[in-house]
Amino acid sequence: MNPLSWLMITSSIILSTSLITSTTHWLMTWVCLEINTLSMTPIISKSNHPRATEAATKYYLTQTMASTALLFAATMNALNTSVWETHLTSEPMATTIITLALMMKMAAAPFHFWLPEVSQGTTTLTTLTILTWQKIAPLTILLVTHNKTNITLTLTSAVLSIMIGGLGGLNQTQLRKLMAFSSITHTGWIMATLTMAPNISALTFIIYTMTTTPAFLSMNLTKMMTMKDMGTMWTASPHMMLILSTTLLSLGGLPPLTGFMPKWLILNKMIYLNMTIEATMMAMTSLLSLYVYMRLVYMSSMTLPPHTTLMPLKWRTTNKKHPLMTSTLTMMTAFLLPMSPNM
Repeated sequence: MNPLSWLMITSSIILSTSLITSTTHWLMTWVCLEINTLSMTPIISKSNHPRATEAATKYYLTQTMASTALLFAATMNALNTSVWETHLTSEPMATTIITLALMMKMAAAPFHFWLPEVSQGTTTLTTLTILTWQKIAPLTILLVTHNKTNITLTLTSAVLSIMIGGLGGLNQTQLRKLMAFSSITHTGWIMATLTMAPNISALTFIIYTMTTTPAFLSMNLTKMMTMKDMGTMWTASPHMMLILSTTLLSLGGLPPLTGFMPKWLILNKMIYLNMTIEATMMAMTSLLSLYVYMRLVYMSSMTLPPHTTLMPLKWRTTNKKHPLMTSTLTMMTAFLLPMSPNM
């Protein structure tokens, strides 16, 4: 890609997301979301492969549909209340449509259908951007309007997302699709306390981003695409195996790793508010995701692949320089749990 085009696209993505975090007008919010979508589409289709073109088309159509619904709801709210401010939206129907549109942009169930296909059709680092950075804008809008959001809607989406994310990852061998279902699960945890405790939802997203980044950087460095590619990691690159195993266990939410912190805080808050049934359902369905992560850890650190000449294996790039950020984020995903009493 032309360096000037690359600079313009990345600047548009960063600036549009930054503007959404600071704007208070629905039209400005819609414009920034559209700029964000238009900037991300060429990055997805950059590899010039039919799968990449298909992924870019699915991403563009889904995001445009959500943005259109958001603009329609904001206009309907302005016609009834004469207010364009995001934090003053009071029309119940408009608020519900806006919430559904933002759930589609975040790939929360039942609007999750586009994320696994888009993730599989693009590169590893682009998938990381879609699963982390691209969720900042809709999550920010949801946090701003959290006191007007329908709690039944967000809780239903949370339980569905955790269930579908776990079930969808059970039969996957493609790592990018599997991480997409993992993102759907974590989106469910974010939606769970969105109306009651938005600060916990923001913390959940930060920890998810901090945890999933080293996993994707490791996958990109070792050119892993499927679970089979993880089989020889511990013999070829033991430190990368340690980084990936620690990160996956933290994503699963096992104590004493940092990934346990948001689940602990969310379940504690829900039980405090007498939402015992919902909290129990979320805790039980999260075991599906935990099984998926444990299977990945088992493949990467506890098995030896069969040594046959007919079995193709990825060439291991162990002589590359490992980025410092990967090791730093891995340490943070492992040792930040003692800070949870201060949250």
